[in-house]
Amino acid sequence: MLLDSLKDFEWYNEPEDVYFMETGMSVVSKSKTDFWQSKGHKFQKDDGHFFYTESKGDFRLIIKWRLEEPSDFFCQSGIMLRTDSQNWFKFSLMSENKEQAKLGSSLTISGSSDWAVIDLPNPVREIWYKLVRNQDDYIAYYSLDGKKYSQHRLLYLPSEQGKVKVGAYIASPQIKDFEACLEILDMGV
Repeated sequence: MLLDSLKDFEWYNEPEDVYFMETGMSVVSKSKTDFWQSKGHKFQKDDGHFFYTESKGDFRLIIKWRLEEPSDFFCQSGIMLRTDSQNWFKFSLMSENKEQAKLGSSLTISGSSDWAVIDLPNPVREIWYKLVRNQDDYIAYYSLDGKKYSQHRLLYLPSEQGKVKVGAYIASPQIKDFEACLEILDMGV
């Protein structure tokens, strides 16, 4: 990951512990951080860590997260798309325990989040995400080898004047901090 490729990225809820290595950017998420909204339960979390760039047109973003150990306690490392605090999409590893890797996605519209999850083979130490935009339509993909990508979700997220924030996110909703290594591989049209 070349530092020059990150010049257009910035943090929303910058983590306290970030450092650069030859293989990427190591990020430590604080405990009890998340992106989640529920009007029915009167619950709003918008304090996860989001490393993003802004885009007004169509794009393709590919990122890779590498974990030193399998995640648990719903620790999350993935890709995110946002228009504001009430409208966003997140897609990441987020397992309850180390024995079963899961891939989850959540689309939040007007402050209400949904949830979809699939099981993955264990263990998952590296995962690639690709998000492609065509106007206000998006396709989210994942890969376990960086070569073959599987489509996970097609979604629609309208944006005022076409501007969105897109990038990588990490969060640790439960009781412990969570560390993972990020590589921004491609941000193209």
